Amino acid sequence: MSGPLLLVAAFAIVTTLLAWARWLAGRRWAAAGHLAMAAIASSLLAVTWPVVRHLSSYEHAVQGDLVAELHFERAGARRYRATLTRLPSGRMQVFDLVGDEWRLDARRLRWSPRARELGLRPLYRLERLVTRTTAPATDDGGEPQASLEFALGDPAGADPWSKPRPGVLWGAAARATKIEGPWQSMVEGERFEVRLLDDGLVVSPHDEGGDRAPRTH
Repeated sequence: MSGPLLLVAAFAIVTTLLAWARWLAGRRWAAAGHLAMAAIASSLLAVTWPVVRHLSSYEHAVQGDLVAELHFERAGARRYRATLTRLPSGRMQVFDLVGDEWRLDARRLRWSPRARELGLRPLYRLERLVTRTTAPATDDGGEPQASLEFALGDPAGADPWSKPRPGVLWGAAARATKIEGPWQSMVEGERFEVRLLDDGLVVSPHDEGGDRAPRTH
């Protein structure tokens, strides 16, 4: 919990205790006043806590930043073990994937001009790793397997920042956009770099040669 919310929570607790003390002392009006302040502070905490909690799951977005690396190891026919490394934190996640291609989905938060004046910077969050099969799964021409999605975080409930609505406080302060990265082939031993640009995610092989250009979406 952030510092300001801790102060609001402490204020709500203190004013509740004061209201109880005033009530025991027979000072009914003073108790009612303190109880009203405690109720206002508690309501403010209930409204802002989910917003701040989910906001903490986002990272600062800087143009051209390297945000992730993926390394693929073959585990069988159309099966791969992918290691996703978040950057710059170095946090790693390992996934067992099925399919031929993969992509990363992210969400970006852009602040309003007034919010930027307060020092708020653009934010992003990696949300999903998606795979798909591009060829029939069997030699008899059967249908390709459906795409698979892997959540990259645990938002613990509906994220109020994912669908800001006009007229809502955070909807007026920020605009959330979904970013779908380009589809890439899963290749044994390949390592990919993922960068964040203004127009989306750009993916390139870690040791790419001059004849391979990064792909963006």
